Amino acid sequence: MTAVLMACALHVDAFAQARVINQTQEQQTQTGESSQQRLARLHSQLDGNDLLVAQIWGLSNEEMVRAKVLLKGPRAAFSVENLSPVEALGIHARDEKERVKYAEMFARALQADVERSLAWNRAFMEVQARLYPNQVVMDYSGQSPVAVPTATADMMGVPRTLVQDPAAARKSSATKKR
Repeated sequence: MTAVLMACALHVDAFAQARVINQTQEQQTQTGESSQQRLARLHSQLDGNDLLVAQIWGLSNEEMVRAKVLLKGPRAAFSVENLSPVEALGIHARDEKERVKYAEMFARALQADVERSLAWNRAFMEVQARLYPNQVVMDYSGQSPVAVPTATADMMGVPRTLVQDPAAARKSSATKKR
């Protein structure tokens, strides 16, 4: 009895699989679209997130579709996951004018981000100084002097007492040799 049930189950399963294959072939015949074409069409449609990303970057829907296809295709193999659509379009620009357009878009976006980051840092430093006025952020006491250009140390807020400027040392030794 079990062998008969197994045979029936296999027959039903094979029939169901054949029916699915037949339906898929009928759909392809009716729409004239292969599975590869359907996949390409699905990747080239914009969802709500894609529309938001396009708006944020200042891209048209057509540009966003192209970027989405590029980011799913060639760029996916060569780039980091968080590559922006503007970078993908710039890398795959079809001519120099397009390349410059996307380079300018990206430069403006990056500049705006740097300005926001610096403004945030200034606000943080002011609040840090107000909330903790007597607390030193970096304590350099006990540190050994380092050989670094004075300008670099000044940018980093390192006290000059801890700086041995290599350029000054070279000038000093050259003067002594004369």
